[in-house]
Amino acid sequence: MTFTPHSSADIKTMLDELGLSSHDDLFNHIPKELYLSDDIDIEESKSELELIEYFNNLSNKNIQDLVCFAGDGHYDTYLPHTVKSLTMRPEFMTSYTPYQAEVSQGVLQALFEFQSLVADLTDMDLANASLYDGATAVVEAISMSITKTKRAKILISEGLNLRSVETLKTIINTDEISIEVLKYDKDFIHKLVATNDEIACVVFSLPTCHGSVQDYLEINEQLKEKGIMSICLIDPSLLGVIKSPGTMGFDIVVAEGQALGSALSFGGPTVGWFATKKEYARLVPGRLIGETIDKDNNKAYVMTLRAREQDIRRAKASSNICTNQTLNAIGSAIHLSWLGPHGLREMGYQSMQKAHYLSDKLSSNFLLPLNNNFIREFLVDVDTRTPEEVIRKMSKKGYLAGISVKKDNKKYLLVAVTEKRTKRELDGYADALQEVVYG
Repeated sequence: MTFTPHSSADIKTMLDELGLSSHDDLFNHIPKELYLSDDIDIEESKSELELIEYFNNLSNKNIQDLVCFAGDGHYDTYLPHTVKSLTMRPEFMTSYTPYQAEVSQGVLQALFEFQSLVADLTDMDLANASLYDGATAVVEAISMSITKTKRAKILISEGLNLRSVETLKTIINTDEISIEVLKYDKDFIHKLVATNDEIACVVFSLPTCHGSVQDYLEINEQLKEKGIMSICLIDPSLLGVIKSPGTMGFDIVVAEGQALGSALSFGGPTVGWFATKKEYARLVPGRLIGETIDKDNNKAYVMTLRAREQDIRRAKASSNICTNQTLNAIGSAIHLSWLGPHGLREMGYQSMQKAHYLSDKLSSNFLLPLNNNFIREFLVDVDTRTPEEVIRKMSKKGYLAGISVKKDNKKYLLVAVTEKRTKRELDGYADALQEVVYG
């Protein structure tokens, strides 16, 4: 939507001031051979009312109220009303960049609590005040490892989701940094990593984008001996039922935090978690909130270990991320506080039990490549159908069936189950999938 604020009189005055006769004169420095010889075939401009009508008609094509079995990093988890109510408070909704600590104590403390929760859950020394999303966090972790090791090669597990891979290839200069995919050794898990002195880091995902899980402790010990940093993209809503990445020996832990504190909302906004070891504190991207005392010996909070000049040093900066997702990060902190340790465990346990229940129901009619090595997401071979076709037909039956993922040139349906799903929904999904695939 474009709004042109200048009247004809305004335009004439500006052109007269510049000594020009038309808009075209502004572009006289551009060589004529670069101009298009024909007009671009685009629609005429629309009024505000016409645009509103157009987008309303477009949005009405969305199929509403589908029971969600899609995942791959974003999940239909239960968002408590407590989270919605508190994050909508004007103190959080209208907060701006907390550069002036003296007038931003509330927001700074809320972010400090968020950092503390993230560090505690991941078993890492410290966490930052958040990043844009999980994919951005992966890229920043890789960038940090390159800065630390001064090496120019990275390995990424084939279990890393495509959003992170696409973001990485968009941001990282692949003319200078080489990216190689680390294939599974067998059964959707990694056993060994061929290493050399050129590798800066290896990036794993827990669970993988195919749903499989494993303990990376032995691999990380091997990487540490070679001076290679290890990075883990974690599903934070499962930290109540899986071993923490910190105890597995990861150097950096990142996450897409949407499942804790943020609703599914047509793609965003979401929040990236970033946690690491104390020895890397000076390299942490984004903001880091610290606790201190003021001149009257009262507890106070400040942005720390990072000069604002970092954000304007361009190529010389270790990171050009100069902000964070305050509202979504606070949402994560509120959600985690509402759940508590028992609630977080129950959230993961319910997802796991229900996913395995659905898997058992489907196993008599479908090939499930992961067998039982998954927590809440698993692959389904939809036989001669394509996942895209199955997803489209399942929507007619009231289900968002899953995500299409590829492994070794074969497509599978990735099915995700959260604690929200009921037995009736699980049984209905199994019956509907059987009918769509086999008639």
